Amino acid sequence: MKNLTIMVLLVLGSILVSGGLCFGEETNPVVQIEDAAICQDVADRAPVGGGDVFPKEVTRLFCFTRVVGAETETEITHNWYYKGSLQASVVLNVGSKNWRTWSSKSFMPGSDGEWMVEVLSKDGVPLESIIFFIQ
Repeated sequence: MKNLTIMVLLVLGSILVSGGLCFGEETNPVVQIEDAAICQDVADRAPVGGGDVFPKEVTRLFCFTRVVGAETETEITHNWYYKGSLQASVVLNVGSKNWRTWSSKSFMPGSDGEWMVEVLSKDGVPLESIIFFIQ
């Protein structure tokens, strides 16, 4: 009986340590953002001209993201905010465990100020946010 009790405790302990029992929602999303940047272009699937401050003459910027950890095909969303107000929402496919993707936003004169791109998982879980300025 003592051996059975020890074995049950060992099995339960290993399940709890490995995260095998889940109570409630998963706190860590399956996909993660390995790299994210606001940039002036994307060439050969890499960001070009990245930064967090851009001149007011800029007419287009990109949000580049490298997504890791997707076990199956999924999606992420880039939400572009200007001074806290949603301006654009772009759904992007993620096709493998290491996937690079990007969206772009055109800017009109008078778009200077604080911008933010929020990256969400398919389930709406925030994965990353990038704040940048047009001055």
